[in-house]
Amino acid sequence: MKSVKNLIVPAIILVALVISAVVYFAVDKYKSTQVSESTGAGMIDVVYYNPADISNLSVYDRDSGHTISIKCTSDSAGNTSYEYQGDDKDTAESYSQSKLGSYVYLMSSFSGYAKVSSSGNFADYGLDNPAFVITINAVNGTSTTINLGNRTPDAKNCYLNVSGSPDIYTVAAVKLDSASVTALSFLDSKALNINIADLKSVHFDRKNDSLSLDANVIVTASGITDFEFYKPIKHKASQYFYTLINSVVSLEINEYVAVSGDNLAAYGLDNPNFHFILTQNSGDKTELYFSKNINGVYYGYISGSDYYFLVNERQLDGLELKDNVLIDPYVCYCYVKDISTITGVYGDQTFKFELDVPEGKSITSEGVFVTLDGRNAQISDYSGRSYCSILFESIACINIGGIETDANVNMASGPVLSLIFLDKSYVTTTYDFYTRDSDSFYVCKDGEYMGFYVYSRELFNDGGTDTYSYGCWKAYELLNEAISGNVNGIYDMSKEV
Repeated sequence: MKSVKNLIVPAIILVALVISAVVYFAVDKYKSTQVSESTGAGMIDVVYYNPADISNLSVYDRDSGHTISIKCTSDSAGNTSYEYQGDDKDTAESYSQSKLGSYVYLMSSFSGYAKVSSSGNFADYGLDNPAFVITINAVNGTSTTINLGNRTPDAKNCYLNVSGSPDIYTVAAVKLDSASVTALSFLDSKALNINIADLKSVHFDRKNDSLSLDANVIVTASGITDFEFYKPIKHKASQYFYTLINSVVSLEINEYVAVSGDNLAAYGLDNPNFHFILTQNSGDKTELYFSKNINGVYYGYISGSDYYFLVNERQLDGLELKDNVLIDPYVCYCYVKDISTITGVYGDQTFKFELDVPEGKSITSEGVFVTLDGRNAQISDYSGRSYCSILFESIACINIGGIETDANVNMASGPVLSLIFLDKSYVTTTYDFYTRDSDSFYVCKDGEYMGFYVYSRELFNDGGTDTYSYGCWKAYELLNEAISGNVNGIYDMSKEV
């Protein structure tokens, strides 16, 4: 018994040592694989192509069955152009050269973090049926096929193999993520590129507050291209409206999104909140629709296109501005260089304000011709504030008080006050102010109601020593007093107020 016992104990010890060795090497192999995947030390260049050396790059997606194909053409200077030839190509759409180029570069350069196997055990890494197969055809006639398999356990990397080699590497998982794209990802982000000067008219409507505006493109007396509303308001557009339309005609897409008819409502596109019609001088029309603001973005589409997109709220600044902000805030804003005469009529009183101010000069410049009823109007106070400037500013900056498009203006009794402008092109424009109530007046331009009113302070406020708060008729009376009471071109208003 003793001899048998002596034999059994060494045998047990030997078996234990063998098992320990097997476990040790198995664990050690696992640890070394995990460490080499996670440390990323010593990057290994597995595949690298210069885009100029590629004639075609294709990426096959196992799960969708979709193939991306990009043709690469390089000139003698090494400049490469790209043509999208994927099986979802739309010949009517424009594809971005920069986006195609970036994709080709990303899918033709692979640096591995580590070699995890050289035994060709592809099934262990998802490479027997790879998620993506990338084929690079070079201009010299050679071809390279790259296979992307499973993600690593920490999901930071994925496994890669080059066909014909037993070696398996780990590369950044961004390669796996970026491979899965469609034609949408390559569409040109410049959705529209229309010059405002090529526009004839613009329509803008908004469902949430029933706003609807129609504007013509005009060229102002100063040669500036601008907008003038003709429905329901007859007035110039503000800079805010100009900025909004400018952002629309040069629309940059943030991202194209896959939207089907079943989920239009989720993107606010079953009943879009914003609508534009852009009519060009050529007769071409472009219609755009945008959703309401959804978490800081607007979803939209262009009529006739099958593609939907999103833009950041900052890219369409002005979509939700009120109507009284989208129109020019002043009734008859003008530049002094463009005007020859302004005639004011109030009851049985009349004034004639004549100007001859060359471009580049101000109303107070030396040698400038400014008169009121034939008298020199170049009068200032002791601080240098010009009384003729006060009058011109009070006329040019009559603020609109509010919009009332459906008002019934009673013109039978005639206007309370009228301002008649004669510009240097010999065009006469008349603004008439009709009573609305005890504190406001409707405004008509050349006999047509403009769709808004002004408060009486804009016409009749006496600003006293505050020369920036005069109504236009009171500013006329102030200038008249200054001309009558000036001494050597100076009038001290403080003694009269």
